Amino acid sequence: MTKNKWWVLALTSAVILATMLYGASQYSALPATMVTHWGVDNQPNGWMPKALVVYGLPLLMLGAHWLAVGTTYWASSHGKSAPRFERITVWIIPVVTVVIYVATIRYGLGQAVNIRLWAIAVVGAVFIAMGNYLPTVPAPAAHKGWIGIGYHVPWQVKNPAGALKSMRVLGYVMVAGGVLMLASLFFPPVVSVAALVLVIAAMIVVMPLSYRWTTRIDR
Repeated sequence: MTKNKWWVLALTSAVILATMLYGASQYSALPATMVTHWGVDNQPNGWMPKALVVYGLPLLMLGAHWLAVGTTYWASSHGKSAPRFERITVWIIPVVTVVIYVATIRYGLGQAVNIRLWAIAVVGAVFIAMGNYLPTVPAPAAHKGWIGIGYHVPWQVKNPAGALKSMRVLGYVMVAGGVLMLASLFFPPVVSVAALVLVIAAMIVVMPLSYRWTTRIDR
């Protein structure tokens, strides 16, 4: 990685770890066992010891962050760089961590927190952000089999134009899916579940279409 990327990784990692300061400041007021998972109806269905939530959750998110950023930078070094998409990618987990961590601590303090609202809002925003920048990812060298940053296909890419089309279509699906997720907040919880399933299914459908678009050579 370049020096600038190391600085970005250090900054985003610091944001994740900084959430511990809030949890530690409220530690004595938190219950010994805290809720860490809720159903779509906002009812708790998962618990963890206080120490694991306050200190363990940020460390878990930090590990996930390093894995995501490492994968993104590795993909970038094996294809064409996509700076704008990379900047979005490296900030996703830090932002998600801040929102989810603060919501979890506040819930543990007995404050009213609409977990469904925050969870769906975060998921929808991530879909929209990634989908918006996905079409800007360039198609790398065909023989490497990479369509874009972090998006790998197990076949040889023979049509760069088809690869770009795949990225555009996937981007449109993600943006539309994000909007659909946000709109589902105005309806019963089951609608949010159906919306998420529909978005994931649509993204899966893009894969076989990608095979056709990226392997067909236009004559």
